[in-house]
Amino acid sequence: MTEPGRRRPLSPHVRRAQQLLQAGLVGGHVAALTIVGLFLALGGPNAGATAAIGAAVTIVFYTIALGVQMAVADASPKVVLFAWFASYVTRVSLLGVCLAAVLANAERWAWLDPVALFVAVVGTVLGWLVLELFVYSRMRVPVYDDPS
Repeated sequence: MTEPGRRRPLSPHVRRAQQLLQAGLVGGHVAALTIVGLFLALGGPNAGATAAIGAAVTIVFYTIALGVQMAVADASPKVVLFAWFASYVTRVSLLGVCLAAVLANAERWAWLDPVALFVAVVGTVLGWLVLELFVYSRMRVPVYDDPS
């Protein structure tokens, strides 16, 4: 039993998921801040705000995904797959509800800049994935076949 106030060490699976989450957050934020700054400077406050919304939604989407993976990292592969799938369906459904709300009230959201939204989402995803893949490519993952 651990002493009160002391944490148990993280398992290798959780540590790897945590490293990927940190890398993705750094890459996503660097890309997002760059894109939002460019749209704010070149397109004005509406374009900057639209880019910020797109980048924020993208970062939250991916953070939840890796947060769920960290929570179930030590579980069996079936549990990990189910958790990922349930998380994905929930996240996409929430995005769909948000999109439906925006489309139902299009006149209230007329200030949104579609180009800024698209560029911010795609750019943030690319920033997240590039740094996450870079860290993953340097990660040591033990692979072996069970002797049985």
